[in-house]
Amino acid sequence: MQQNKKFYKPVELAYLYGIHPNTIRLYERLGYISPAERTSNNYRKFSKIHVLQVKICRCIFGYPFTNRHIRDTGNEVMWAAAKKQWDFGKQYASDYIQTIKQEIDLAEKAAEVLQKWALSKRIIENPEQPINFSRKEIADLFGITGETVRNWERNGLISSDALGINNEKLYNNKDLERLRIVYMLRQAGYSISAIHHSISTYNSGQSNMVLTALNNPEYDELISVGDHWLHALWKLMDAAQKIPSIFNELETL
Repeated sequence: MQQNKKFYKPVELAYLYGIHPNTIRLYERLGYISPAERTSNNYRKFSKIHVLQVKICRCIFGYPFTNRHIRDTGNEVMWAAAKKQWDFGKQYASDYIQTIKQEIDLAEKAAEVLQKWALSKRIIENPEQPINFSRKEIADLFGITGETVRNWERNGLISSDALGINNEKLYNNKDLERLRIVYMLRQAGYSISAIHHSISTYNSGQSNMVLTALNNPEYDELISVGDHWLHALWKLMDAAQKIPSIFNELETL
């Protein structure tokens, strides 16, 4: 069997996945795939293991949507594959799938809020007992950095008068609804200035002008922001669910 072992040049391995050979070299440099064997002329040669390792990479990198949580968990999957730690890889793959599921749940809630907003209906106070969230808790919930939250604060996208320990800003249930809108629109590519203008219009009571303020999108276009976001996440989920079987195949080599 070893006599028939097939090797691939970088260009051949890249061709299998429709990517540039430099992408293969980048994966190797970042530790996403195992170091390649070398010929007597010091050229790289990749094996079937590398084919499957790159397949895992493409399941993670082949789709447009990501955030910090998804990216970090995906890195763990690829690093485990590169180190040939198949059992760890399968566990990280399970964590990765769960992280995407959590993002889908977040997206569905945000899409519902965005739809109400696009219909020019004011956000209704959450009737439940108010819960205060710290800046770190907000960042963890949305998979963003604390600096991103501060940037939204500085640009007037979110604000709160509530203070916690060490005078840190606290955000309640209603603020969370606003944060979901900001997060979704940022993921959809709207600029901070456009979102600020739109929210300012909303706060001034001109709810019928919200869509005009947001770079003049049509109603259906704004609603489709949520649909497109969810569609991208489901594609990412479909790809992620293929990863455990790839690890099973790696174990047989």
